[in-house]
Amino acid sequence: APCLWRSTAARKPRRAPPLCQDPPSAHSCAPGCSAMPKAAYEDWGPGCSELSSLKSATDKALLDNTEERYKAGNIYTRSGRLLLAVNPYKKLPLYTDETLQAYKSSLAPQVELPPHVYAVAASAHSGMLQNSMSQSVIISGESGAGKTETAKILLEYLAEVSCSGSDLHKRVLKTNPIMESFGCAKTVWNNNSSRFGKFLTLQFSASGRMQGAFMKTYLLEKSRITSQLPGEQNYHVLYTVAKGLSSAQRTEFGLPKGSDAVESFKLLNLKKAGDVKWADFPCDFKELTEAFAVIPSLNDKQSSCWRVIMAVLYLGNLSFTGQGEDDAKVKDPAVVAAVARLLSCETAQLEKAICTQNMKAGLDWISKPNTVAYASDVKNALTKALYSRLFDYIVEMVNVSLEKSGDEMRYFIGAVDIFGFECFPTNSLEQLCINFANEKLQQFFLTQVFKEEEVLHVKEGVPWKEVEYQDNTPCIELMEKPPNGIFRLLDSQCKAPKASEEALCEQVNETHKKGGFLAPTRLKRMRDGEGFIVRHYAGDVVYETSTVIGKATKVSEVSLLEKNNDTLQEDWLEQLAGSEVPLLKSLFSPGWEAALKAKKSASFSSVGKRFVNDLNSLLDELKASKAHFVRCIKPNSKQVKKEFEPAMVLDQLRCSGVVEAVRVMTEAYPTRIPYEVIHGRYAPLMGKEVLDATGDEPAAFCEAIAIACDVAPGDFALGLTKLFLKVGCGVFLEDLASMDTAVVVPLLVAKIAESKRKKGAEKVIGNAVYGWFLRKRYKEKRAAAALAQHRMRTLKARREYQKWSKERQERLKREAAERTKKEAEEKAMREAEAEARRKAEAEASANKKKADEKAVAAAVAKAKAEAEARVAAEMAEAEARVAAEMAENEARNAAKQKLDRKRSDSNVFGSQPMVEATLASPRGRAGSTTRRPSFFDAASNANLTEALTEAQKEKEAEKVAGGGIDGTMSLEKASSNHAVKKEEYFDVLIIRDVGKGTLGIAVDLWDGEVTVGAITTGGPADREGTLVQGDVIKGVDGCPCNTIEEVTGMVQKAPKDIRLSICRRPVSVVLESMIRMRMPSGEWEPFAFRLLSNRNIEFEKLSPPVYAGEIHARLAQSLKLVEERGGDKVLEIVTGHKHFQIKCETMLELETWQLRLQEVIMLQEKVANVAHGWLLKEEPAQSGSGTQFKHYWFVLFSNGILMYFADMQRAVLGQALGFIPVENCVEETRNASMHTISIKCSFKTWLLATKSKESMLQWAASLKVAAPSDASAKPAIDAVLAQGWCDLPRDTPEGEVWARHWFVLKSSALQIYPEEQKKAAAKGPLGEPSASLQSTAMKTATRAQGADFYKWGIVVETTDGTLLRMRATGQSEMRHLLSTLNVNCIPTEVAAPGTREAVATLTEQLKAGYLYKRAETRKAKPWGQRWFVLEVMTDAGPEEGTVVRTGQLTYFNNSKDAAIKKSPTVIHLKDATKVQTALGKTHKTEHRVLLSTPDRESGLMELGHGDKEVADDWAKLLLFWIGPPKVAQGSIGGEAKVVRSAWMEVKWEAHRAAELTDDDLARSETISKSSPSFARSFFRKKKEEAEPATKPSRASVEASPPPLGADGTEGAEDAGADEEQTFAWAYVALLSEPGSGGGLTLRQYTDEAMTTEVGRLQLGYRVQAAVLDDPIEDYETAFRVVPDGKASDTWLLCPGSDAASADWIATIMPSA
Repeated sequence: APCLWRSTAARKPRRAPPLCQDPPSAHSCAPGCSAMPKAAYEDWGPGCSELSSLKSATDKALLDNTEERYKAGNIYTRSGRLLLAVNPYKKLPLYTDETLQAYKSSLAPQVELPPHVYAVAASAHSGMLQNSMSQSVIISGESGAGKTETAKILLEYLAEVSCSGSDLHKRVLKTNPIMESFGCAKTVWNNNSSRFGKFLTLQFSASGRMQGAFMKTYLLEKSRITSQLPGEQNYHVLYTVAKGLSSAQRTEFGLPKGSDAVESFKLLNLKKAGDVKWADFPCDFKELTEAFAVIPSLNDKQSSCWRVIMAVLYLGNLSFTGQGEDDAKVKDPAVVAAVARLLSCETAQLEKAICTQNMKAGLDWISKPNTVAYASDVKNALTKALYSRLFDYIVEMVNVSLEKSGDEMRYFIGAVDIFGFECFPTNSLEQLCINFANEKLQQFFLTQVFKEEEVLHVKEGVPWKEVEYQDNTPCIELMEKPPNGIFRLLDSQCKAPKASEEALCEQVNETHKKGGFLAPTRLKRMRDGEGFIVRHYAGDVVYETSTVIGKATKVSEVSLLEKNNDTLQEDWLEQLAGSEVPLLKSLFSPGWEAALKAKKSASFSSVGKRFVNDLNSLLDELKASKAHFVRCIKPNSKQVKKEFEPAMVLDQLRCSGVVEAVRVMTEAYPTRIPYEVIHGRYAPLMGKEVLDATGDEPAAFCEAIAIACDVAPGDFALGLTKLFLKVGCGVFLEDLASMDTAVVVPLLVAKIAESKRKKGAEKVIGNAVYGWFLRKRYKEKRAAAALAQHRMRTLKARREYQKWSKERQERLKREAAERTKKEAEEKAMREAEAEARRKAEAEASANKKKADEKAVAAAVAKAKAEAEARVAAEMAEAEARVAAEMAENEARNAAKQKLDRKRSDSNVFGSQPMVEATLASPRGRAGSTTRRPSFFDAASNANLTEALTEAQKEKEAEKVAGGGIDGTMSLEKASSNHAVKKEEYFDVLIIRDVGKGTLGIAVDLWDGEVTVGAITTGGPADREGTLVQGDVIKGVDGCPCNTIEEVTGMVQKAPKDIRLSICRRPVSVVLESMIRMRMPSGEWEPFAFRLLSNRNIEFEKLSPPVYAGEIHARLAQSLKLVEERGGDKVLEIVTGHKHFQIKCETMLELETWQLRLQEVIMLQEKVANVAHGWLLKEEPAQSGSGTQFKHYWFVLFSNGILMYFADMQRAVLGQALGFIPVENCVEETRNASMHTISIKCSFKTWLLATKSKESMLQWAASLKVAAPSDASAKPAIDAVLAQGWCDLPRDTPEGEVWARHWFVLKSSALQIYPEEQKKAAAKGPLGEPSASLQSTAMKTATRAQGADFYKWGIVVETTDGTLLRMRATGQSEMRHLLSTLNVNCIPTEVAAPGTREAVATLTEQLKAGYLYKRAETRKAKPWGQRWFVLEVMTDAGPEEGTVVRTGQLTYFNNSKDAAIKKSPTVIHLKDATKVQTALGKTHKTEHRVLLSTPDRESGLMELGHGDKEVADDWAKLLLFWIGPPKVAQGSIGGEAKVVRSAWMEVKWEAHRAAELTDDDLARSETISKSSPSFARSFFRKKKEEAEPATKPSRASVEASPPPLGADGTEGAEDAGADEEQTFAWAYVALLSEPGSGGGLTLRQYTDEAMTTEVGRLQLGYRVQAAVLDDPIEDYETAFRVVPDGKASDTWLLCPGSDAASADWIATIMPSA
């Protein structure tokens, strides 16, 4: 939107208080002061007159506001520059002179007065004067919404304001009854429906005075003249004239006296005269004649106009009889005589022209009788031609009387009143064109309101919130885009020799069957050949063939092809151009003169193409002006007053974009004012104090002005060059603009001074409030600190006591053991001493006998054994005594702790939180001290679980978490919507199905606590309904539990009814990032990802269509970090049903996500600690150069994951710094003090070191044993992702009906249940679904197009091409289902590791043309002419950044075969070995090219041409491309830059070489003397006529069109030299090629991807481009391009408009 000083954007629905508070007569600004008396009309009505002021911009709020105002008689509501007008179907007192004068005298009618058409007109008029820019008002809406009446009201105001009382004012207003009478008719939807489009421009001088007007019309519905649907009528003027003719006129025109003329004419489609409701007509005959009298150029043409109208009516009564096929005769000669009299021609001549046709046989013309059907068609064609040309003539005469030449006309205000969107029971070409026009205007509206607003906000750096809306560009491309748009296919079918409507419809359905805006015909029980269905923004419309329409209406219908052909037979042109009636002569003389000048008679003139071109020209004019919009709304389908159908109105509000426009106006800043306008006008007049405060910066000055005028900070924004304001916040600037600067400056100074005082007061008050807030927060913190200190001291004391008690017990135990040991040692020592004494005594008794010595020794040994036994017994007794003392101490400690708990204010399972829970570290964002999942705690609590084997643990864990195997996990209760604001404690009673059965939950150890991981659908916990994912289990049946083993044991011991003590904490964000995720379509879309503390990933899509949802991280099975082509790292999350791929802006961010998600995966795997210890890890040095080793605590787990932590405590908390899956490890000893281990995986390598070789070997052994877990072996969780109600289509005999269904979306499939089945199974299982769609069979899920877009439709496409259409119950439900399908269900194509992305092969056509080829067998003719094409295929090279180019030579029988690739013969130039040139003697093959190819029998291909430079060009190119493929640095597409490209129709004009005379041939040494001269050429021109203006150039490698047709022999003739080439669609690109000689090249491609080239034209430096001197019919915009070459062809290019042709010519010529 253009920048405005006085913004025409919407304001708030209230009268703005004027800045000037004095009475109008008190100062000099009185004439223009905004403090004027109240206008006479100021009824704002109920609700909000400004839609952007609604509290909620929802559909319901907008609908309720519209209904409330409509029922109160306030039919107008505004939103910015959009006015909403609801048709009241009655006269309202809103358009009085008093009201008009009120809006005329108001300086700001959009603000001061209620919404009105007058306000729009006043805004356009003032905007034109203030901004020196033309304005336009686009009035749109459905048929019957009141567009024509709105246009009349608008025109009335503009004419009154700009030229009140003048003759021009009257002439402008009198055009309305004339155009309505001739262009409006009654339809099934509207009694006064415009059957043509109109763009009326009022031309103004610089002072705002109207100087003239001009009217353009579009597509009069001619088929209505000869046929109408039941209940419809013909054009109003036919009834008006037939009824209103005077007696003299009735006699003149041959009407019988006393007869009712209205009832007697068949074209009026009446059974009796009473069927006409004359009150619905725009005027009667008297008013029509008065209007004609006001228009000078029509005043004297009235009688002639009535004569033509009566001729049309009499032609309608003309009927035919006949017995055979070719004998049509007029049934009533009196009728044809009346027509002949009115047309001033001979009756016999007229009858002959209708009943016979002239055909040419050789050089003679013969007359052939017509069939009855054909004669009727001729009559209808004549009838339509008479009326349509009369209509065009009247428009031309109106323009003659309104136009005024001169330089005074500077600007215009245009009013677009074009036919509304139509959908009748039967629809044909007229409805297709009408709805196409509405699509184009809708696109213009979207561009103005959405796209341009977004571009301007982003460009100026102002915040912009994305608004989702339906872009109808694909629908427009479906209808008009070359080469396969519907209008293009229609033109092509009209030119085809055996054209038919059925072939057209089949071609349309086949070509666009995969498009989103063409519905399959089976939805309406049709065959493809019977019509096609277009999904327009306002609804689906079925366009049918004339055969189908005729059967449905019982009325003969003209075919689509005939309607598209606007050609009248030449004999009719001749007769009517020679009529004695001056009007008829002026109507048909131009056409007859043009036919005489034409080279041959025109057989086809495209109505559709002309309409598309006219419509594009209209849009170009609208884009050059400032646009205002009026949306007319139809309140009910009955066209009655005081009835409001909410569903119908809501559909119109949605489809027309009003809802989204209101949201844009609410979120955006629609008022924009350039800084220099405010600063330049007022800054020089301000005082020094003001300028010192704002400086010399315009933005700061404008900000100060806005703040001084009480604009809230949130209501304005500072752009780079403009001040942006919210809706209604620019009122103060409107007041300033209308006041004298001498008055404004003091007001602004006073305002700024007052603002300065307010700022000072705000600062004082703010400081006081802030001080109070700080004091309050300090007191709260001090109280919290005291409480925390008290609890910390309590905890510290408790821990110290526990520590002291434990140490005391250990000390007592140790002392008792030492004392017992000491006593035993002393006793043993005493006994040993006694034994020693006895032994000494035995030794002293040496004289005893040897037998006594043995006995003594045995006794000693026995005594020793007994002593040892006694010592052992005493030791056991001492240990038992110590154990008893310890048990007694523990009992005392337990009693004391129990007493302490009773004294504490906390309770483990009650409603109050525990001290431990209160002091636990909070869960926070990434980077805080949040404790990570502690999957290591099992190892630290080994002393509690030593009695259980690993098998027993797994078995018991499975019993508790049995839901993951026995049932389907429901992840709906994992949603963050169940989050609480603060920590809660409560008990849950779960009743199991059987004793010792499962609870239906899966538990995890998260942050050292037992948490609920998932809940089985239909299990005991799910039926109870309280538990959600993330709940912490604190106890079972009153017993505290800290580990999974304890919970498992208590669950097994508990009875059938079990009570769980639950702690539920608020869900917090652990990690948040902006990432890009690959969608099923392969595109990377931006998302906001948040990892929550409940192990879910919350996402929000940032690009349209916007939606949000969750990915349940519990479903993840493994992670892969892969590398894309180009080096980007991608994190692949593998689940049981889908692969997710995400990538971040930085590698560090991606690795963080990989680490956190790996922790969640390991948590579910319940891994064991295999090895742990301190190691050195190599890292980059902090200095930035080199590396260094740092100490970390490493832990190796049983699934092959190696993690490292800052220390042991961090490992217990689960706060890992990084991980690596061990895939390969190599140990190495560098020296005696450094032993290293290199660990590798697919995406990283770690180098670890230790100083101990034994430690290194132990780690290496553990690393080699640990293997990564196999993701494919894990069971896939088939979780329920979403479920709810939706609508699905169902085919019935009456057509398509939407029925309610219940859907259940699982990870594996989408299941559909009928409504009856769901209600029957309200409390039980649903049973088998009526339909099921597997996730693997889903291909895409997109928002529906057309009318379903606003009914929350979703289209799921399957892999076999089937479409599943659904409608959600609301917008939020649609977004949730769409996000769940795209993110969680539809598979994303993932390339295998190591594979490269497929790159499309680029095919370039270097040269094409006819060459002569020598036959390879003697049986064939020696030489045959073939069409040769030299192509180069470019593919990706073996390495990054390289390409491979391969040459290929292909020849066909002729160019037509080449176009369809029929019977090609391919020669691969990579196998060719040699190219050389030679001379020959055969005519036209004198210059030979010899190509050596080993794959041919002769080993040689011989080609020939009569032009040496052409043959040298071929030889040079072939020589370059033979041999191995060329590998070079580059990319697909080369270095050529596209300067300009577009679809257009192209025609080749072949270069014709100079022909030789007989004398030249006689002197030529290359021609055989025996060759007769007459065999050389039959079609040669004289030398001076055939000599080209330019000489052939060797550099030209352009494609040459087919000058010849078939094989030739020696001296073969150019049999196809006179064959005329036709225009064909191609995608034309102008490329800049630095390496080419001329720099610029025109190329033709088959598609917009520009992968297959079909023609090339090298332009050169002296290229010429100009429009045709003699334009071709239907190709009036074509221009010719003549390159700088001697033997070059020329191209005729035909863009869609004259402006496009001028742009192309301007681009080609200066660039060249």
